[in-house]
Amino acid sequence: MKRLPRRPEQIETLNFHAAVDVPTPGEQRRVSDPARVEATVAQFEAGLRDSLESPPRIRGWVSDQLFGLIAADLGGCKLVKQEDAGTLFYEDEVKLPDWRLTLLSDKNILVEVKAENDSRPRVSKLRMTEVARLLRYAELNDCPLYIAVHWVAMSMWTLVPIDDYSQVGHHFEINLETAFKRNHMSSLLNDRMLGLTPPLEFRLTMQEVTGEDGVGDVEAGPEEDGTRKLSLVTTGVRMFAGGEQMVDKSETTLIWFLLQHARWPCEEKLEDADDGMWEMVFTMAPEESHAEQGFDIIGDLSELYTRMFHSGTTSLEYETTKLSIDVEPGTLPRLVPTDLKSDRLPLWHIHTTPSSPTGVKHT
Repeated sequence: MKRLPRRPEQIETLNFHAAVDVPTPGEQRRVSDPARVEATVAQFEAGLRDSLESPPRIRGWVSDQLFGLIAADLGGCKLVKQEDAGTLFYEDEVKLPDWRLTLLSDKNILVEVKAENDSRPRVSKLRMTEVARLLRYAELNDCPLYIAVHWVAMSMWTLVPIDDYSQVGHHFEINLETAFKRNHMSSLLNDRMLGLTPPLEFRLTMQEVTGEDGVGDVEAGPEEDGTRKLSLVTTGVRMFAGGEQMVDKSETTLIWFLLQHARWPCEEKLEDADDGMWEMVFTMAPEESHAEQGFDIIGDLSELYTRMFHSGTTSLEYETTKLSIDVEPGTLPRLVPTDLKSDRLPLWHIHTTPSSPTGVKHT
C-alpha cells in the first residue's frame, strides 16, 4: 500500500484561506491582498496555539491519525481514506466518522476513533446525539459503522460494530471486557498476536580498558567508598531468543524491534565474563511464562506499532514532541514477516475471531 502525496503548504492553505476569509459585501480587494492574507495567518496561528495548548485535543488527534497508519500497515485493506475532511452539504444532521476503509473483501466500513486515556480504563462511552448523527451518515452511505477504541494506557486497540454498544441512560457504552471479546481488529484488518519463545536478550560485550592498552591513563581499582571504577569499550553485540543466538539480519531486526517496543518487562545486569571482559545483559520475559505450550504472547501487531509510534513522538517526560512519524505503509510486514523460516526463531501468528454479538440494535 502506498501513501498518496499531498501538498498541504499549497492546496490545504488555500482551503483554509477560503474557509476563514469572509470578505464584507462589495469587497474589491484581491484574495492575495496582504491585509487579507495577514488576517488568515493570524486566525491560523490562534487556532493552532489553542489546539496545541489542549493536551486532550492533541491526544485525540494523535489516536485518530495513528489508527489510519495501523489500518494501512496491517495488510487488511485496499484503501484507507480519511473521511472527516473536505466540504459536506447535507439535509439531515450527520457526523462525519474519521475513516473509510475498503477491505480486501471489497466491503466498505466507516470507523469512528475514540481514545480512552484513563490509567485504568473500564468503559468507552458515546453520546446519544453523536451516535445518531454517525448512524445517519452511515445509513446514507450504505456502510456499517464501527468504533475503534484506543485504550491508551495499554497501547491496545479494539474495533467493534456500533451495535455492540449498549444504551445506558442517556449515552451508549461498551466495557473493556466486551470490547475485547467483540474485537474485529484481526478478522477485518489482519491484526494478530505474535508469539515466540522467551526470553529475549540483548548482550553488549565490553572489554576492560587500562593504561597498558594504550588508551589513556585509566585507574582501575576500588574507590574511596569501596566501589570499583571501570573503563569499558564495547566490542560486540549479540541478540538471543529462547536461548538461541540470532544470526540472520531478518532475525536480529525483528528481535531488536521487539526489545524496544514489546510489552514484556525488561531487566538489566552487568556480568563479569573473566579475562577483563564484561557483558551488559538486557533480558525481556513475561511475568508469567507458559513453557508447556512452547511460546508466550509478546503483543498484538497493532500494539507493537502503537508503542513504536509513541516512542518516536513522545519524550521521556511523556511530552508530545511530534504529531506523527515519517514511515511508509509496509513497516510491520518488513519488521515482522509472516514468511520468516528459522529454526532459531519460531514465530506464532495468532488470529482471533470475535465472539457472538451481545449488544442491542440502535434506531
